[in-house]
Amino acid sequence: MKKISAITFLLILSAFVSFAQQQNAKKWIFSAGYGIGNVWVYFLKNNSFIKDIPDYKVSSVGPISICAEHFINNKISIGASASYSIVNGETKRFLVDEQISIFTALARANYHFGRLKKLDPYIGGGLGYVRSVYKNNNSIPGPVPGEFGYSAQIGAHYYLSNHMGFYGELGYVNGSFLQLGVVLRFFK
Repeated sequence: MKKISAITFLLILSAFVSFAQQQNAKKWIFSAGYGIGNVWVYFLKNNSFIKDIPDYKVSSVGPISICAEHFINNKISIGASASYSIVNGETKRFLVDEQISIFTALARANYHFGRLKKLDPYIGGGLGYVRSVYKNNNSIPGPVPGEFGYSAQIGAHYYLSNHMGFYGELGYVNGSFLQLGVVLRFFK
Protein backbone atom coordinates (compact mmCIF):
# COMPACT_ATOMS: atom_id res chain seq x y z
CA MET A 1 0.00 0.00 0.00
CA LYS A 2 2.87 2.38 0.79
CA LYS A 3 4.41 1.77 -2.66
CA ILE A 4 1.10 2.43 -4.42
CA SER A 5 0.64 5.66 -2.43
CA ALA A 6 4.17 6.83 -3.26
CA ILE A 7 3.80 6.03 -6.97
CA THR A 8 0.41 7.78 -7.14
CA PHE A 9 1.87 10.78 -5.33
CA LEU A 10 4.78 11.05 -7.80
CA LEU A 11 2.48 10.69 -10.81
CA ILE A 12 0.19 13.47 -9.59
CA LEU A 13 3.18 15.72 -8.86
CA SER A 14 4.54 15.07 -12.37
CA ALA A 15 1.15 15.96 -13.87
CA PHE A 16 1.10 19.22 -11.88
CA VAL A 17 4.59 20.18 -13.10
CA SER A 18 3.66 19.33 -16.70
CA PHE A 19 0.52 21.44 -16.41
CA ALA A 20 2.46 24.40 -15.01
CA GLN A 21 4.91 24.41 -17.90
CA GLN A 22 2.04 24.61 -20.42
CA GLN A 23 0.15 27.47 -18.76
CA ASN A 24 0.28 31.11 -19.82
CA ALA A 25 -0.23 32.27 -16.23
CA LYS A 26 2.24 34.62 -14.57
CA LYS A 27 3.21 32.45 -11.61
CA TRP A 28 2.47 28.94 -10.35
CA ILE A 29 3.83 27.22 -7.25
CA PHE A 30 3.76 23.45 -6.73
CA SER A 31 4.73 21.80 -3.48
CA ALA A 32 5.04 18.30 -2.08
CA GLY A 33 5.40 17.67 1.62
CA TYR A 34 5.13 15.41 4.61
CA GLY A 35 3.18 16.20 7.77
CA ILE A 36 4.63 15.89 11.26
CA GLY A 37 2.30 15.55 14.25
CA ASN A 38 -0.51 13.56 12.59
CA VAL A 39 -3.79 14.49 14.32
CA TRP A 40 -5.39 11.20 13.27
CA VAL A 41 -2.98 9.34 15.57
CA TYR A 42 -4.51 11.26 18.48
CA PHE A 43 -7.99 10.54 17.09
CA LEU A 44 -7.41 6.76 16.96
CA LYS A 45 -5.68 6.65 20.36
CA ASN A 46 -8.56 8.45 22.06
CA ASN A 47 -11.64 7.25 20.16
CA SER A 48 -10.98 3.58 19.53
CA PHE A 49 -13.13 1.03 21.38
CA ILE A 50 -9.97 -0.87 22.32
CA LYS A 51 -7.86 2.13 23.37
CA ASP A 52 -7.66 1.12 27.06
CA ILE A 53 -5.73 -2.10 26.39
CA PRO A 54 -2.18 -1.66 27.79
CA ASP A 55 -0.25 -2.83 24.70
CA TYR A 56 -2.36 -0.88 22.18
CA LYS A 57 0.02 0.99 19.84
CA VAL A 58 -0.73 3.51 17.09
CA SER A 59 1.53 4.36 14.13
CA SER A 60 1.06 6.42 10.99
CA VAL A 61 2.27 7.26 7.52
CA GLY A 62 1.72 10.82 6.39
CA PRO A 63 -0.04 12.92 5.69
CA ILE A 64 1.71 13.12 2.34
CA SER A 65 0.53 16.25 0.53
CA ILE A 66 0.70 17.98 -2.82
CA CYS A 67 -0.43 21.51 -3.58
CA ALA A 68 -0.77 23.74 -6.63
CA GLU A 69 -1.17 27.50 -6.24
CA HIS A 70 -1.64 30.31 -8.74
CA PHE A 71 -0.83 33.93 -7.90
CA ILE A 72 -3.72 36.19 -8.85
CA ASN A 73 -1.58 39.22 -7.88
CA ASN A 74 1.69 39.81 -6.02
CA LYS A 75 0.17 39.16 -2.58
CA ILE A 76 -2.62 36.56 -3.01
CA SER A 77 -2.42 32.98 -4.25
CA ILE A 78 -5.26 30.50 -4.66
CA GLY A 79 -5.01 26.81 -5.29
CA ALA A 80 -5.79 23.26 -4.31
CA SER A 81 -4.15 20.67 -2.12
CA ALA A 82 -4.59 16.93 -1.67
CA SER A 83 -3.21 14.68 1.04
CA TYR A 84 -3.29 11.06 2.10
CA SER A 85 -2.62 9.48 5.48
CA ILE A 86 -2.87 6.01 7.04
CA VAL A 87 -3.03 5.41 10.79
CA ASN A 88 -2.77 1.89 12.25
CA GLY A 89 -3.67 0.74 15.74
CA GLU A 90 -2.88 -2.74 17.03
CA THR A 91 -2.68 -4.89 20.11
CA LYS A 92 -0.90 -8.26 20.10
CA ARG A 93 -2.61 -9.42 23.30
CA PHE A 94 -6.12 -9.45 21.76
CA LEU A 95 -5.05 -9.82 18.10
CA VAL A 96 -6.79 -6.62 17.02
CA ASP A 97 -5.65 -4.53 14.10
CA GLU A 98 -7.45 -1.39 13.02
CA GLN A 99 -6.75 1.21 10.40
CA ILE A 100 -8.11 4.55 9.36
CA SER A 101 -7.11 6.02 5.99
CA ILE A 102 -7.80 9.67 5.26
CA PHE A 103 -7.88 11.53 1.95
CA THR A 104 -8.37 15.31 1.88
CA ALA A 105 -8.92 17.69 -1.03
CA LEU A 106 -9.01 21.38 -0.17
CA ALA A 107 -9.29 24.70 -1.97
CA ARG A 108 -6.92 27.11 -0.29
CA ALA A 109 -5.78 30.73 -0.39
CA ASN A 110 -2.70 32.44 1.03
CA TYR A 111 -1.75 36.05 1.68
CA HIS A 112 1.98 36.57 1.01
CA PHE A 113 3.60 39.30 3.11
CA GLY A 114 7.13 40.63 3.59
CA ARG A 115 8.61 39.15 0.41
CA LEU A 116 12.34 38.99 0.15
CA LYS A 117 14.38 37.62 -2.74
CA LYS A 118 14.64 34.11 -1.33
CA LEU A 119 12.06 34.10 1.47
CA ASP A 120 8.29 34.22 0.88
CA PRO A 121 6.27 34.18 4.15
CA TYR A 122 2.48 33.71 4.01
CA ILE A 123 -0.65 33.06 6.04
CA GLY A 124 -3.81 31.35 4.81
CA GLY A 125 -6.45 28.71 5.03
CA GLY A 126 -8.51 26.23 3.10
CA LEU A 127 -11.85 24.45 2.94
CA GLY A 128 -12.83 21.18 1.31
CA TYR A 129 -13.59 17.49 1.55
CA VAL A 130 -12.31 14.67 3.77
CA ARG A 131 -12.86 10.97 3.02
CA SER A 132 -12.13 8.59 5.89
CA VAL A 133 -12.27 4.80 5.82
CA TYR A 134 -12.09 2.72 9.00
CA LYS A 135 -11.28 -1.03 8.98
CA ASN A 136 -10.42 -3.64 11.57
CA ASN A 137 -9.96 -7.40 11.62
CA ASN A 138 -12.79 -8.12 14.12
CA SER A 139 -15.71 -6.26 12.53
CA ILE A 140 -15.97 -3.99 15.55
CA PRO A 141 -17.67 -0.76 14.49
CA GLY A 142 -15.40 2.23 14.83
CA PRO A 143 -15.39 6.00 14.65
CA VAL A 144 -15.06 7.87 11.36
CA PRO A 145 -14.60 11.64 11.22
CA GLY A 146 -16.87 13.89 9.15
CA GLU A 147 -16.61 14.88 5.51
CA PHE A 148 -15.78 18.59 5.99
CA GLY A 149 -12.12 19.57 5.86
CA TYR A 150 -10.27 22.76 6.61
CA SER A 151 -6.77 24.10 7.11
CA ALA A 152 -5.20 27.15 8.68
CA GLN A 153 -1.52 27.78 8.17
CA ILE A 154 1.31 30.21 8.50
CA GLY A 155 4.34 29.30 6.48
CA ALA A 156 7.23 30.30 4.28
CA HIS A 157 8.87 29.25 1.05
CA TYR A 158 12.65 29.50 0.96
CA TYR A 159 14.10 29.39 -2.55
CA LEU A 160 17.56 27.98 -3.23
CA SER A 161 17.25 29.00 -6.90
CA ASN A 162 14.69 30.84 -9.06
CA HIS A 163 12.59 27.69 -9.41
CA MET A 164 13.24 25.38 -6.47
CA GLY A 165 13.26 25.54 -2.70
CA PHE A 166 11.81 24.27 0.54
CA TYR A 167 8.75 25.18 2.56
CA GLY A 168 7.40 24.81 6.05
CA GLU A 169 3.89 25.40 7.40
CA LEU A 170 2.61 25.53 10.98
CA GLY A 171 -1.04 25.23 11.94
CA TYR A 172 -3.60 22.62 11.09
CA VAL A 173 -2.41 21.52 7.66
CA ASN A 174 -3.94 18.46 5.96
CA GLY A 175 -4.16 16.55 9.23
CA SER A 176 -0.82 17.59 10.75
CA PHE A 177 0.54 20.41 12.89
CA LEU A 178 3.74 20.92 10.88
CA GLN A 179 4.38 20.28 7.23
CA LEU A 180 7.78 20.32 5.50
CA GLY A 181 8.59 19.79 1.87
CA VAL A 182 9.89 20.99 -1.47
CA VAL A 183 8.45 23.78 -3.60
CA LEU A 184 8.76 24.52 -7.33
CA ARG A 185 7.77 27.82 -8.90
CA PHE A 186 7.22 28.70 -12.54
CA PHE A 187 7.11 32.18 -14.10
CA LYS A 188 5.77 33.28 -17.47
